[in-house]
Amino acid sequence: MFSKVNSAILVATSIFVAGCATDAERAEIARKNSLSAAIVRAMPDSGAYQRSIANKEAERREKVINNIKNVPDWFLSDENSEDIVVVTATESALDMQLSIDMAMMSGKRLLANSLGEKISARMAEYGGQTSGSAEEMVLNKEVERVTKTTIADILLKGYQRDRIEVVANGSEFQTFVRLRYPSSELRKALAAEVSKSNIMAAKVRKTKAFEDLEKEIEVARSSK
Repeated sequence: MFSKVNSAILVATSIFVAGCATDAERAEIARKNSLSAAIVRAMPDSGAYQRSIANKEAERREKVINNIKNVPDWFLSDENSEDIVVVTATESALDMQLSIDMAMMSGKRLLANSLGEKISARMAEYGGQTSGSAEEMVLNKEVERVTKTTIADILLKGYQRDRIEVVANGSEFQTFVRLRYPSSELRKALAAEVSKSNIMAAKVRKTKAFEDLEKEIEVARSSK
């Protein structure tokens, strides 16, 4: 690769030669020197590029280290149990409110996934006891609707944000949130939505699995 050092040598040599040349030859040498200098300026400086990559990598490592230092203890603790669904989420942004909104959106998305898994598992019990019917396809569609409706209702008014912390992360704000939802409330929300459905009333509500769900709800009420 033609380096800037080589260019300097070429210029010095040209100056020496120019001292022994005619005016026309000196003009031609000057023209070639200008062309060589322009080529060198146009060529990327590989050293500068490598330094830029190294600086960006160092900044990335420093940001990761700061992120780890800033993580609250409660963010990493696992509090999920049969009685409660807990999710944590974090997001960063240059604007503090935006970082909070983004973290809440991520938390609600994770909560919806967790609740969806629990509802699907419960619905699978109903499906196992009602399979083989001529209306099975219709029932499956109703199960999907009930699942989505239950989750949407919970995320609208049922979940709790019990922890939130905003910390400085370089030029950005990093928000940590924890959301939770009681399993007993999930069972009640599911039972209420199933009871609203005429299709479910004819099939699911007659199964032992649904009877067990109603018993769980009654036990939860009695324990309060």
